[in-house]
Amino acid sequence: MEKKRVILVRTNLVDRDPWLAKEIDTLKRGGYAITLLCWDRDCKASRAQQWETGGDYREIRLRLKAPWGIKILPFLPIWWSFVFFRLTVERWDMAHAMNFDSIIPAVIAARLKRQPIIYEIFDVYTDLIVLPQLLRQIGIYIDKIFMRLASAVIIANEAQEKELNGIPNTNVVEIYNTPPDYFRKLDAQGNDIFTIFYAGVLYRSRSLNLDKVFQAIRNIDGVRLIVAGYGDLDKDIEKWTSEAADKVKFIGKISYTEVLERTMTSALLFALYDPVVPSVRYASCNKLFEAMMCHKPIIVSKGTAMADIVEKENCGLVVDSDSVDEIREAIVSLKESPELCRQLGANGRKAYEQKYNREIMERRLLTLYRAISQKT
Repeated sequence: MEKKRVILVRTNLVDRDPWLAKEIDTLKRGGYAITLLCWDRDCKASRAQQWETGGDYREIRLRLKAPWGIKILPFLPIWWSFVFFRLTVERWDMAHAMNFDSIIPAVIAARLKRQPIIYEIFDVYTDLIVLPQLLRQIGIYIDKIFMRLASAVIIANEAQEKELNGIPNTNVVEIYNTPPDYFRKLDAQGNDIFTIFYAGVLYRSRSLNLDKVFQAIRNIDGVRLIVAGYGDLDKDIEKWTSEAADKVKFIGKISYTEVLERTMTSALLFALYDPVVPSVRYASCNKLFEAMMCHKPIIVSKGTAMADIVEKENCGLVVDSDSVDEIREAIVSLKESPELCRQLGANGRKAYEQKYNREIMERRLLTLYRAISQKT
């Protein structure tokens, strides 16, 4: 029996996007042949790598230099043209577009070819920056048009329905960005000092509050911050390293496996995004689920969906992300109480096993795909 052909659309490369990589792996193991349309915005891959083929997986890359964040907007028409053309000439049975920056040409092509399309929402684009209320409402209204036209909508957590004030589609599936269960496979040996770890994209626009964490630990003995990732905060972090090498270490971009390995050997994680940015209030950061999987406590920002989960599962501490004093107090309380760290980590691990583990999310994704496939 011929495998169903799925075409994924994402403005990112797999090696920069663990979420995308996990979904591709799930679909391949589920028996689907995958073609990924993606955007090489750094142009670091050679021209010969614009196409990659291996077994039931193909990549077709748009090799076009473009910025990250909101500055990408002027380049989107080029991306949309690329996506529409490829979707028109390729053979596929189902399309799966990720985020608003990919859904418009994908929906149009799917309608023309009379094929089903899934719309997956990682972030609500109108909430990535603070907009006047009228502009935000117009943006969400347009977004909802494409939600209505999709065969199904995947959301990152239940809070997104509240963020959007409802989703106009009868087929909505919630899939958290949770890591595979590597807990038994990773070395849990810790460091001699109390190590706080952060890994991710390092852009000012994301309001990460890394500077406040640095300020908070400067006068705490036996504490060190390790930062991994890439973005326009690189120079700032390198400056902190030069000012206090014993307090901060910057290791740059690392693999997802190494992210999990370093999570296992750390004492504490944090996700202190500023909730003044609307998308942050409703996001469920993968760092939360990585901490849960790895049996580690986490500090998160008040007024966010992550804080709701942390308080519900009692797996970390919630602080005002704008307060260096609150961040410092939380770090000190955890450093001085290994038993509290152990208990919060154990609570998170239990919640991961029962509610948030990757196998549950994979079953949801494959069940959705099978249901849609049976209708076509």
